[in-house]
Amino acid sequence: MDTIPANEQGFQPELFTAKLVEQARQAQTAWATCPLRERLAKVNRLRGLLTQRADHLCQLAREELGKASQDTLSADLLTLAEACKYLNARAGSILASRRVSPLHNPWIYYGAKIAVERSPRGVVGIIGTWNYPYCLAGVQMAQALVAGNAVVFKPSEFAQRCSALLVQMFLDAGFPAGLLQVLPHEREWGGHLAAAGIDHVVFTGSLPVGRLVAKAAADHLATSTLELSGCDPLLALDDADPELVARSAWFGAVVNQGQTCVATRRVIGTRPFLKKVEGHLAELVQGVEPLTLVRPSEGVRALELAREATSQGARLIGGVSLEADGAKGCPPLVLADVTPAMRVAREALFAPVLSLVSAESEADLATVERGSPLCLGASVFSARPERALALAAQLRSPNIAINEVVIPLGHPATPIVARGASGWGSTQGDEGLLELTVPRVIFQGGPSPGSFRPHLDLVPQGSKKSADMSALLQAMLNAGHHPSWWGRLQANLSLPAQAWRWWRNRG
Repeated sequence: MDTIPANEQGFQPELFTAKLVEQARQAQTAWATCPLRERLAKVNRLRGLLTQRADHLCQLAREELGKASQDTLSADLLTLAEACKYLNARAGSILASRRVSPLHNPWIYYGAKIAVERSPRGVVGIIGTWNYPYCLAGVQMAQALVAGNAVVFKPSEFAQRCSALLVQMFLDAGFPAGLLQVLPHEREWGGHLAAAGIDHVVFTGSLPVGRLVAKAAADHLATSTLELSGCDPLLALDDADPELVARSAWFGAVVNQGQTCVATRRVIGTRPFLKKVEGHLAELVQGVEPLTLVRPSEGVRALELAREATSQGARLIGGVSLEADGAKGCPPLVLADVTPAMRVAREALFAPVLSLVSAESEADLATVERGSPLCLGASVFSARPERALALAAQLRSPNIAINEVVIPLGHPATPIVARGASGWGSTQGDEGLLELTVPRVIFQGGPSPGSFRPHLDLVPQGSKKSADMSALLQAMLNAGHHPSWWGRLQANLSLPAQAWRWWRNRG
């Protein structure tokens, strides 16, 4: 998987990437004609392999990424298996052709049969991430392949062995080798892929890299799906349970050592309510050892932002020291008295950091939420669901949980949606599958010259006289769309005479 002699004299990564894309395109031509049931049969075999090789998958994730087996099983393997199960159950309905009812045909389409189909995009590039190495890339690959695409995959440089095993499982499940091409893992190959003439690129990662991927794809008029960083808020109304809020926010901040795009980064509430939450969080953070991060630089940055926040008036709670060496592990950081203007409450973090940000009143919660340009997930906590839903309606986030954090985004039937500085498009769920296709319209007119085609008389046909249809068209416009019923009635009554007059003057 990683035998490319990148330093060999005369080796050109761009040409090598283009070659893989062309091989994938050739394989996709045949794959697109493969019946959907056969594609899904391979997905079902992949689902079985996840159970048979679970121990090996967990071992690799533990060795390469430091993930505990329970984390790999719950957030990666079970989530990917459920996504495969959902695809088997629903892909046929999601990708089915849609017939346009004749009742919706405007007059000029009388007698036409119209269908809207879903066609594969062609070659989809997937730039993998490492924090959930099996689930995120696995769902994206499975959906792309089920939709009839070929895939060119660029693995994360931090998850080489996990990615290699994932690809091998797809091949062992029966997906043709040429259909799933794999690039080397080094970072620069993501840029080569985005610029290699693919039809669509899916990227999960940081905002700075996402900008580069989007630009490279746009330069070649390729579409893209970007799921970038978040700074997710938990908004708590005053009637919420402070202990539940604290425990949920703590889980959302430290799950996967804080290395999650949709991790809880901000708890927003009124100052009296946050005081109650603070006491519970102080107990939770007490005595917790620093967490080892896959990218130590993220721990260094988290401590820098925390120090900056405390210099601006924030307080660190729980007895944690900011003098820790983030490169050797990042202690969970819980900051109180954080303002919306502080960078720790505005920017993306990939470390266990949680900020308590106060609002003047419950009416200001949504305003404080908009303090960060990032827009991925959000949670609302309240004892009364109707109050939580009313607040949720005011938020920008496209992924909102009520009285829960993080885990709702793993549901196989729902999309993970990004907007704003967090990206665009959808992965997972029905919308994620549809995003890997393009609509295609099939319009069937009548097969004979005598079929209804009045539009052909709108232009001169050789020596034949072309009658003016303006009066008939005006009558049709009024008959269907006049703002008053009386105007529509008069126009409908005039239609036969206008039609006869036009027909008589056709020559």
